[in-house]
Amino acid sequence: MDHTDADNVKPTEEYHEVHNVDESDRLVGQIFCSREQAWYFYKGFAREHGFSARKGTTRLVVEGNVKTQEFCYSKEGFRASKAYIDEATTLKEVGVGTSQVINYLTQQAGGNHNVGFTHKDLYNALQRGKAKKIVDGDMNALIAYFDYKKYDDPGFFMTYSVDESGVFYNLIWSDSTSRSDYTCFGDVIAFDTMYKDNLYGRPIMPIVGVNHHQNTIVFATAIIADETSQSFEWVLQNFLEAMMHKSPISVVTDWDRPMQRAIKSIIPYAKHRLCSWHLSRNAQANIDDPKFTASFSKCMASWWTTEEFDIQWRSVVSEFNVEKHPWVIKKGNTRHLWAQAYLTGHFFANIRSTQRCESMNASLAIALKHKKTYLDVVRAIEDGISRMFMNELKADYLSSHTKPFQITKLFNLESHVAAIFTRESFHAFQDELLRETLY
Repeated sequence: MDHTDADNVKPTEEYHEVHNVDESDRLVGQIFCSREQAWYFYKGFAREHGFSARKGTTRLVVEGNVKTQEFCYSKEGFRASKAYIDEATTLKEVGVGTSQVINYLTQQAGGNHNVGFTHKDLYNALQRGKAKKIVDGDMNALIAYFDYKKYDDPGFFMTYSVDESGVFYNLIWSDSTSRSDYTCFGDVIAFDTMYKDNLYGRPIMPIVGVNHHQNTIVFATAIIADETSQSFEWVLQNFLEAMMHKSPISVVTDWDRPMQRAIKSIIPYAKHRLCSWHLSRNAQANIDDPKFTASFSKCMASWWTTEEFDIQWRSVVSEFNVEKHPWVIKKGNTRHLWAQAYLTGHFFANIRSTQRCESMNASLAIALKHKKTYLDVVRAIEDGISRMFMNELKADYLSSHTKPFQITKLFNLESHVAAIFTRESFHAFQDELLRETLY
């Protein structure tokens, strides 16, 4: 048995994807090649279903090898009474350290075996109480700011939820300009949750699209408690409400099983595409062969028929001898989500990756180098959206007051299109026209 500390093992980015299971799959009887693999499977399953996990009792055989290892719901076994929590909170308020509080309560109970909860459980309970006070104060300031925004912008939309303890959970907002943009350009949306705010560790989820200049525009932004199906469903439900229940026809996301479930549940008729940039990166991380990554990227982007793709895919898999690799098997089974051959005929507004979201994430990372409040996060996002709006004004001016070069002999056609198209759209048309005239 490998005794490597599982907490320090970092799997590849799509490790959970390989081993996660659908709701209908049976968990009983699952076999793993190591304790570490089982631990990551359980943590991934816990994350998908909205709870955290911890390691329980480890039993050894005489030789010192592990015989059994328990994995538990993080609050399993926690039976601390309200009196214990109140006493611990009082001690903390007068300056007693957490470790001293735990030692005192253990002595009062007559030993660890009489306490009825783990040290980590009590520590988490105290931290939750502290975080609730901080978050509540922060949220009150943010809600007051949003109330001001509603007064200034009657079309401003904001809603949030709290958990069973009254702690802030999920939040989504959109101003009237973004909602108006969605009516024109909301056929395709993209979102991911790569950036996490550095005060509470909450994922920030910009929902973006592209306008007629092929510039990124933000339709709405959400701050969510976790990356479970329930949180993603809540965001999508409220996003549709903000957008007058107009559903997008296509969605581009990073690979995330809970996200995929939410899309199927809330916008089942939207065509889902996986981010090409993340897939190429994960191909390199999982196979670790630049030649395979290049071949995979070619399979992903080529305008083949589905029959041609299947032939090429089998050839690539055979050439690199990866027929039994779990990641490759998974990609083959989900080719309808990433291969251009299977996506031809569906409109994606030239969005193939979620890197348009990452431009916002990069701006946030720069603006929020130190711990900031939610209000700071919102203002940083608003600054990013303002810069996008200025880029749109510049593109509008360029399209209206300058003339592009003409490159074909179809002078009248090019002149007419240049007058009615934006500059970016004209260049796309011009490239297509040039290819056609070659025939």
